[in-house]
Amino acid sequence: MELHIVERYPAGSDAMRQYVEKKVGVLSRYFDRITRMDVVLETEGPAHRVQITAHLVNKKVVKAVAESGDMLSSLDAAVDKMQRQLVQFKEKLRVVRKAGGAGGVASTPKRPVEVEEVEDYLRKPLSVEEAVAELEASGRDFLVFFEAETEEPAVLYKKKGGGYGLIRPHR
Repeated sequence: MELHIVERYPAGSDAMRQYVEKKVGVLSRYFDRITRMDVVLETEGPAHRVQITAHLVNKKVVKAVAESGDMLSSLDAAVDKMQRQLVQFKEKLRVVRKAGGAGGVASTPKRPVEVEEVEDYLRKPLSVEEAVAELEASGRDFLVFFEAETEEPAVLYKKKGGGYGLIRPHR
């Protein structure tokens, strides 16, 4: 992991750089695929601000910013925020892998589909107009029927905009 430290305040010290390296180096324990870390330390009046940017694999970037009256406490707070974000990102990757989103590495076996309700009915062939009347009377969103002219199956359904749609399968 590369570490870049930028100090934007007049009194930069080696002790501070060593402290930053020690605190930020711990973050690789929480996520081992960090390619680069950028740490910006700056002072604006009495406020001390620390911004940590982690560049992860697959061009993912995670940022943590903390501001307080002391540079060391700002750094500690930013490291804690970054730690939580890295753990959260690692857990998200773990969930995606378990679900098979990472190229099917760890796929779960598929369960057989269970049909909860079977409805058999025998109907005489209907014209489209008769099917519309039957659909309205039934209160459902769709109706499967045989067309009177062709004796082929068809599906009549209610559209969201208020009209009807007709599906005619062909061989």
